Amino acid sequence: MTAQNSASQNTLKGLGYALAAVLIWTGFILISKAGAVSSMAVPDMLMVRFGTACLLFSPFIYKHRKVIFQWRMFVLGAIGGVAYGVSVFTGFALAPATHAALLLPGLMPVMIAILAYFIANERHRLSSQIGITLSSTGIIALLTETLLADSHYLSGDLSFVVACLFWGIFTVLLRRWQFAPWHATLGIIATTTILFVPVYILFLPHNIAQQSFEMLGLQAFYQGVMATTVQMVLYARAVHILGATKMGGLMALVPVFASTLAVPMFNEQWTTGLSVALVMILAGTLVSNLPASFFTRKRKAAAAC
Repeated sequence: MTAQNSASQNTLKGLGYALAAVLIWTGFILISKAGAVSSMAVPDMLMVRFGTACLLFSPFIYKHRKVIFQWRMFVLGAIGGVAYGVSVFTGFALAPATHAALLLPGLMPVMIAILAYFIANERHRLSSQIGITLSSTGIIALLTETLLADSHYLSGDLSFVVACLFWGIFTVLLRRWQFAPWHATLGIIATTTILFVPVYILFLPHNIAQQSFEMLGLQAFYQGVMATTVQMVLYARAVHILGATKMGGLMALVPVFASTLAVPMFNEQWTTGLSVALVMILAGTLVSNLPASFFTRKRKAAAAC
């Protein structure tokens, strides 16, 4: 097998991991909104998410404790676990799922690209720069419409923006520190639980007892297993193979599924701003993932004319 064929197969494998993560992330948006609709408090959502995962994977956490319990992993847990979780679940409680479906995956590539440039010295191709500009235009359109038409959702939208910032920092640090995907997943679960549980028990309100067993079971399975563990492994593998910027761009595919399903599931209104944001984010995603040779051919053809 030639080096070129091996690289192509590795890229395809990375894309497979990325697309699987996209599907799970779509479900995360819908399931999380369902929890918010059922009046689960933000602390309860975080407790179910990381408490379930920690209980299920405690034998593996203990086995890999020497790799997991170090200061870098606690930084990743504080940023990608606690800070991101608080921000994103606050957004679900205050804004429609359609806004989450567009803002979270649409803004993430912008944040990741900017942070990757300054923190990880990761240079961006022309296609990535154009794609980020298109996605940013769609996000600005949605935020502007929210501000002008109904500022009631603005605090929720800003919570999603803050969540994207935290996730961008987490993604870039994850790639820079080069933790193995499995270790990173276990580390985020363990360190986030250690950081959050004492605060939850001692200082935060509890609303879990008022929830139905069906809702708790759904949240525990999806938040604690699929979104926290399976998705994290897939995401980490994709970042290692494709790079932080390209993975961030692929996450913008989530709006296609999540926003379409959120409208009938939660009886949400589809607006002009949402339409503009969806089209621009999708266009940005497609352009960001064009091969570098596409623009090279265009330049050569223009020069030949």
